[in-house]
Amino acid sequence: MVEKSHAFSKEIPEIFERDMGYNEKEFFRVLPAAVGEYQFSRNENSIEITHHNNQHLIKLDLSALPDRLLGSIRIQRMGVQFSFSNMDDKERLKFMQRFDSRFQRGGG
Repeated sequence: MVEKSHAFSKEIPEIFERDMGYNEKEFFRVLPAAVGEYQFSRNENSIEITHHNNQHLIKLDLSALPDRLLGSIRIQRMGVQFSFSNMDDKERLKFMQRFDSRFQRGGG
């Protein structure tokens, strides 16, 4: 089962999904800062993020979602499924804390 989540405190599941208020251009503008020392490559609608001689792997599967309408405001969205391999809880938490801090928008 894939968990849906917005933010984590201590435990990061190996696989989970997020609904993110970004369009593709914005997402890829922020991504390099969000992954830090990790390397990433893009293949169509997925991203592979690696570290430690390619032993740690994080795969992001991207999907377009319908825009969210808040009155007259239209917010573009994308679905992101995170899949972690060869990373323990502490490593996943560290990665996600950095990722979340870079993708956080004002007011959050």
